[in-house]
Amino acid sequence: MPSSLPLEKESLTGAQELHLAAKLARAYLSLWPAHPPAYYTAPATLGRAREEYADELQGGFLKWFGNRIAMRGKRVLDLGAGYGGRTVRYKELGAKHVVGLEISLPPTEEGNQFAQSRSADVSFLVGIGELLPFTDNSFDIICSYDVFEHVEKLEAVLAECRRVLAPRGTLYAVFPPFYHPTSSHFDGFVSKMPYANLLFRPKTLMQAAEFVLSERADGYRPSPLRPTDRLWTLNGVTIHSWRRMVKASRFSQKKIVCAPLFSPMNSKWKAWKMRYYAFFFHPLRWIPLLNECFVHRLVCELTK
Repeated sequence: MPSSLPLEKESLTGAQELHLAAKLARAYLSLWPAHPPAYYTAPATLGRAREEYADELQGGFLKWFGNRIAMRGKRVLDLGAGYGGRTVRYKELGAKHVVGLEISLPPTEEGNQFAQSRSADVSFLVGIGELLPFTDNSFDIICSYDVFEHVEKLEAVLAECRRVLAPRGTLYAVFPPFYHPTSSHFDGFVSKMPYANLLFRPKTLMQAAEFVLSERADGYRPSPLRPTDRLWTLNGVTIHSWRRMVKASRFSQKKIVCAPLFSPMNSKWKAWKMRYYAFFFHPLRWIPLLNECFVHRLVCELTK
């Protein structure tokens, strides 16, 4: 009996600490609350697709590569196509054949409807990056925008991308590392407070977020947590872990650029205003550990 007392006391202390940490996390998240956009609770017809298309008209995904991606005459896979707005734009830029792949049916249905509305010969399929439903050497270009932080098995996705690329084909991927200021993705539905996932453990943070969401009347809840998730739909990929995966991959050419906070900007006014902030953050992207917190996006070109 006496030997069990210390264990019981330790367990109780741990529970108290977790409870206190969750309260602190809740208070932190409440400092700058965020609510889901209207399209989550009352979606408009083709609203998301039009939003993606409009963003791509201003540069969108392609701006990260200085508009160096030549779509004309190429076979293009949009991996994680969302609602198809960007996918349709790739076809309009002269791609020979374009396919959008998304993990669930509703986005692909909207993508097909949007493609029809634009008279664009684009197809959308349901599938996962870990098992691409295409034969070897099917594409010249793979585009993936803010997707790789969500997939369950990133190494498998890399291998599949290489398999379906034609010789000298290139994977272009852009995504935020896990410790980016808002890469918890809470800014879309819980809180805009930065670095929440750096300040609190994932379990504590999700408990706090669940409590915040339970107090709201909109009824919005994120997707269920998957076994590999660190936060909802997030695999926790960091700059360090990504570099390790890419190094181990079989791509012949590998280029990774750490884009600093506040760049690039679509708006010329924002670019003028933000360059002063960016001046401070630019050097931080080269400092190990610190770069995990001050890099806006990882911009990657991997050639087969």
